[in-house]
Amino acid sequence: MSAAPKVVIVAGEASGDAHAARLIEALRQLEPGLVVSGVGGPALEAAGARLLYRAEDLALVGVSEVFGKLKLIWEALRGLSQHLKAERPDLVILVDFPDFNFRVAKRAKALGLKVLYYISPQVWAWRQKRALKMPKLMDHLAVVFPFEEQFYQGVAPDLKVTFVGHPIMDEDEANRQKAGQVLPVPAGAELVGLLPGSRHSEISRLLPLMIETARYMRSKNSNLHFLLPLAPGLTLDDLEPHISQGAMPGITVLPGRAAAIMAQSRVLIVASGTATLQAALAGTPMVVVYKTGALNALVARKLIKVNHIAMPNLVAGREVIPELLQEKATPQAVGDAALALMADGAGRREMIEGLGEVRGKLGQPGASRRVAELARDMMAGTLT
Repeated sequence: MSAAPKVVIVAGEASGDAHAARLIEALRQLEPGLVVSGVGGPALEAAGARLLYRAEDLALVGVSEVFGKLKLIWEALRGLSQHLKAERPDLVILVDFPDFNFRVAKRAKALGLKVLYYISPQVWAWRQKRALKMPKLMDHLAVVFPFEEQFYQGVAPDLKVTFVGHPIMDEDEANRQKAGQVLPVPAGAELVGLLPGSRHSEISRLLPLMIETARYMRSKNSNLHFLLPLAPGLTLDDLEPHISQGAMPGITVLPGRAAAIMAQSRVLIVASGTATLQAALAGTPMVVVYKTGALNALVARKLIKVNHIAMPNLVAGREVIPELLQEKATPQAVGDAALALMADGAGRREMIEGLGEVRGKLGQPGASRRVAELARDMMAGTLT
């Protein structure tokens, strides 16, 4: 290994960008002279990585969205291949984002480079045959859910897998400190958090639903006030067309206040994704919603092999929180489910207990440090 170790890292979405940034920060503590380049967003850039392509330009959801970005995706793959060949990094770290990162992994292995994959693609949920290819694409896989290690032992025993705990636990202490931030809301209002996701496609499909849901809920209880945290990588301009079109009193957009909104809301309406785990750690009851295009939904229904899509339900192994997907995600259905959870009663108490169970299964804080140690050992040749 050279005096200044080099890492190329690829993280293609907002959550992956945050996890990648914490990993690089932890790895710099072990390797102070580390040189980092690759693909990511503002968090990874702030951690000192030189970005060749930006995550927000490559992020997409589902089959149909690929077609609109094919040129950019292939340009990024070609550019990364050239960069890997020229740079010859000591390690390639790929964070989630499997449709893109599997192709990067194939190119990296063809060049004889070491590959650490962090955060498993959800092959246990769908396209399970992809797991059979993974031993050829990566040298080591760091997984964040406890059931994943057992899954890979069964379907791909040649793949080296380590459960490191979920990196969201590394955020937990910081989020608890932010939870008490004063929010600019009317005195005595009952708060409802709206979290429509971080991708533009999610915003366009889910924010109108959430605004109509808010309108319906407010028709039942005029004391409600709705809070919408602005996800990293988004601007107020991204939300404005949807908020203006469905203009209503009693909704406030707050950049950078997600932790406080999750902690102080009586109930949350959340897009399926990492935010559901953040909400679970906050212990706030929630309703999970999701809508995608007709083609994506058709493909998913044929391929998905699990009974739930919400991460807290997957971790618990049962339905802890309600999931309203596709045609079931109507303003009235979502609103009624959320209103029911606002009331003190058995349903609310059982969900809070279930969220505590989820927290207990996510492992201990320190995932970023544990992955950094794997990366250091792989670069040193003491771990494959």
